[in-house]
Amino acid sequence: MKIKFLYIFLFMVPGILLYTMFVAYSFGYSLSLSFFSWPGVGPKIFVGFQNYKDALVGIYSTEFFRALSHNVYFFALVTLLELGLGFLLALALATQLRGYHVFQTIVFMPNIISLVMVGFIWGMLLNPQIGLINEFLRSVRLGGLARGWLGDSDIVLTVIILVNVWRNVGFYILILLAAILNIPPEFFEAAYIDGATNLKITWHIVLPLVKPTFQTLTILLFIWSFNVFDLVYALEGVQAGPFRSTDVLGTLFYRTAFGGLGSARLDLGLGATVASLIFVIVFPVSILYVYFVERKS
Repeated sequence: MKIKFLYIFLFMVPGILLYTMFVAYSFGYSLSLSFFSWPGVGPKIFVGFQNYKDALVGIYSTEFFRALSHNVYFFALVTLLELGLGFLLALALATQLRGYHVFQTIVFMPNIISLVMVGFIWGMLLNPQIGLINEFLRSVRLGGLARGWLGDSDIVLTVIILVNVWRNVGFYILILLAAILNIPPEFFEAAYIDGATNLKITWHIVLPLVKPTFQTLTILLFIWSFNVFDLVYALEGVQAGPFRSTDVLGTLFYRTAFGGLGSARLDLGLGATVASLIFVIVFPVSILYVYFVERKS
């Protein structure tokens, strides 16, 4: 028995070491750094909770809460669109119509493209002068709708979210499709014998049985939405323009910790504070999800 546990421990050691080096140590160092003021060179100055005060109620609070509100909006819209559209398309694919494998491959293909490449491609498509989106609108006599999609502060964040949906929806389609196909066919047969319509079957059979998958995807979307950075950076850069209208916590952290044109303050300590606050937001929600939702299931 002792030899068995020794083998188990030896197999766990590499994973424990990697986790300690790249996750636990990094998090602990970031947390400790949040109590200092340090531009990256020279001595660190201990400031206690001053960084947290600046971010939450002080001179930096406007930028922090603006970025936080954009993350909340990002989460709400991607959840509605990616899960809603993903479920509808998964439901259509579950009928296994002719050629559904081809469509399944097509909708998943954007998911294998890196977010930086997605940003470059859509940056070209949305270009106000040479972009295909505006050229298409003009070609079908809808030139009045053409605009600088990435330069309009009223719509640019929504545009970026739609690009994110285009890239990621294939993943949610496949996950939801697997959940639907996992429902025993006897349920549908019994429902049809009882005279149930497709709408009633969807509402009373499919949705309740797919609900756990929805719950898991929702919490994953919450975590990913509060860590979004790549796509905003690729399309709008570190300044998250225009006028910070696309600023999220990820770009705020990067701009604060590592600098950028027009940075309000270059301070690795304050950047670590932003990262710690992201953790404070995400971690309790994840714990509550596990405690209430999973426990109920």
